[in-house]
Amino acid sequence: MRVAVCSKGVPIEMAVDVVNNADGDISYTGTDFYINEFDSYALETALNLKQRYDAETIAISLGPLRSQEVLYFALAKGIDKAIRIDGQTVRPEMIVSGLLPVLKEVDPGLVLVGVQSEDWMGAEVGIYLAQALNMSRAYAVTEITELNESDIRVRKEIGAGKTAEVALKLPAVLCIQSGIHPLQYISKGRLRKARSLPINLGGSVDPKDVRDKIPGMTSYDIVGVAEPSREGQAEMITGERPEKAKKLIEIINQIA
Repeated sequence: MRVAVCSKGVPIEMAVDVVNNADGDISYTGTDFYINEFDSYALETALNLKQRYDAETIAISLGPLRSQEVLYFALAKGIDKAIRIDGQTVRPEMIVSGLLPVLKEVDPGLVLVGVQSEDWMGAEVGIYLAQALNMSRAYAVTEITELNESDIRVRKEIGAGKTAEVALKLPAVLCIQSGIHPLQYISKGRLRKARSLPINLGGSVDPKDVRDKIPGMTSYDIVGVAEPSREGQAEMITGERPEKAKKLIEIINQIA
């Protein structure tokens, strides 16, 4: 079984002055990258599958050279191989466009991604990948209960505190929920040692190819980045319940 885990690098600093609008996309300057927290759970899941099923594990990341630290982190954890796709984008359809050729070449039985990203706060990459690769998929996976060469059974969240157990045919894309496994600590010594390991280059992302690879998903551009405007301020109502109720009624009457 070959397992590919997609690990996104997100900026350590998210202040507006490091976020730049770049031809309808976002680029970051003056900041280093670390692994997207949600993807770190996908990484732990890949390592768990390596231990339980002797799976071959491959970490794949799309980003500039400085985001390679994410892949060194994966290698330090015990991932077998790492591939970086050159490019810088936060747009999920662009990320998927860059991942597709590598994933098709790697030909994994399972593709693991985190449920969303910290910087874009979207949850599209896993869904887009399953669509583009014509794979079965499960979102918000909290447990892998069974795995063989042709099928996998998982437990996934379905809302309102409920879960469902589903069976999928392989190959499949799993969007891993936070907390599926405890995150294991990695010492600085192991990380330093991992930096001497090879990172394979898997090409680069080309915005011109996106429309052909993922049709219908490039109908927008990022036109600007700014802090949210402040339109009001919360007022905390203190005191005993009758006092709070009286004050609240006064505020409602003022608004009305």
